[in-house]
Amino acid sequence: MSKQMNVKINGSYTLGATVTIPVGDLVKYPAIVMVHGSGLVDRDSNAKGMPMNIFKELSELAAVHGFASIRYDKRGIGESEGDYYEAGVKDLIDDAKAALEFVKEHPQIDAEKVILLGHSEGSIIAPFVNEKVPVSGMILLAGTAEPLADTTEWQREQMIQDIRTLTGLQGWLVRFLKVDQKIMKMNDSLMEVIKGSTEPVIKYKWKKINAKWNREHLEYDVSKVLPLVTCPVLAITGSKDVNVKVTDLPKIKELVAGECETHVIEHMTHMLRKTDVEYRMSKIINQNKKSVQKPIDSELKEILSNWLENWKSKELNTEEA
Repeated sequence: MSKQMNVKINGSYTLGATVTIPVGDLVKYPAIVMVHGSGLVDRDSNAKGMPMNIFKELSELAAVHGFASIRYDKRGIGESEGDYYEAGVKDLIDDAKAALEFVKEHPQIDAEKVILLGHSEGSIIAPFVNEKVPVSGMILLAGTAEPLADTTEWQREQMIQDIRTLTGLQGWLVRFLKVDQKIMKMNDSLMEVIKGSTEPVIKYKWKKINAKWNREHLEYDVSKVLPLVTCPVLAITGSKDVNVKVTDLPKIKELVAGECETHVIEHMTHMLRKTDVEYRMSKIINQNKKSVQKPIDSELKEILSNWLENWKSKELNTEEA
């Protein structure tokens, strides 16, 4: 059992958030701060047309194991102030840091026992937050060991390869129209405009683009701050994740200074659900809207549960010593 409280985090902007506290005998509980992936997502990891509910489910799982948690709406989303499109990477780090400092001051939370949990882009943000305010543990779901700009380039290569290997009428049509070349040309043009801009937001082909966020991701290299992570780390990626490289898991383990446990979950995607479709970007992305109708993967939950219990046990042994 647990109780939930809607709160306001006072950072650069006021952020709407939910604190979940287990119902138990402890005066103060260890806590997990949940840091979002990219996109216009709220505190539960839900975006328009994509109700992932990742952080909602994980907050419930955390409470079962005696952990409090906080999850917050991004700037300009839900009950949070600010403009989502004007937020850069530094702003996202500052918001996560504000959430971390909020729970550290909460009367029912043990300030010395706080874990950062990042999903996708949140796995880049979390180590940068830890650089400013060190934590006692870190969970990286669908993380990366390189700048997001490099991962995005890899995604684009995967997409081009996908297009070039299409068969039948569809394959003939995309080759006839030179879709792959048009995608590369448009991306190169967009990046040139972004790099040449100084405004936080630009319009490109009538679409609103967060230029500041894109520019700053060229500068923020998570591999430079992972070696500063001295706390225990759990890193998990699915074998059918087409958004990040599963091969980055051993790199994360090598980079972090603390004890690091890694897991590849077979058939799991970036949505933290499993799929039977083949490892092909277009097919997996098309499957995502169906997959989020189900709960997050049970194997993932089991690994998280075991790690949290082991982390708690080690913390208690340290206190007794």
